[in-house]
Amino acid sequence: MHHLAGHPNIITIIGSYEDAVSVHVVMELCAGGELFDRIIRRGHYTKRKAAVLSRVIMVVIEACHSLGVMHRDLKPENFLFVNQTEESPLKAIDFGLSVFFKPGGN
Repeated sequence: MHHLAGHPNIITIIGSYEDAVSVHVVMELCAGGELFDRIIRRGHYTKRKAAVLSRVIMVVIEACHSLGVMHRDLKPENFLFVNQTEESPLKAIDFGLSVFFKPGGN
């Protein structure tokens, strides 16, 4: 996650802390909920709005791949809105299955 720090559409890690039992990760607050829930609540998106959201997702994928990171769990549940507004930024989360790869390699 630190490898992807600074991208406007990828969740920011504030810090991580470890105790004898657990590792605690503190991330920025995204109080707008999941993309999945918003899709269900709305029922549908206009073509224009769907294109805007799809572009954000493609930009995230391109940014990850350009840095040699493969998310491997892309789904609407792994994108959160920063707030409840209609124009809220969308952030990719849950890089737990991600792996590094060599761009252009086999």
